[in-house]
Amino acid sequence: MKFTARSDNLSAMIRHPDFSVVVKGGAPSPKSWRWEIHRAGRNSAIQRSKIFFETMTEASRAGKAALDLLLSEHSD
Repeated sequence: MKFTARSDNLSAMIRHPDFSVVVKGGAPSPKSWRWEIHRAGRNSAIQRSKIFFETMTEASRAGKAALDLLLSEHSD
């Protein structure tokens, strides 16, 4: 199962519209969700969570925070 979530930091996403956070499930319960950061034009994730989360919402929030951090570290 795969869900895409956009960052709440819209200005960062406007500057970098080719990044997205994808939340994937599949690990055994109770912690079966993890996030990945993808960039358009690449087949594989450029970053993924090292831990699994209990809910899709928790994984999505953590992924958005990781994307915001990644974009802030590499801002123009």
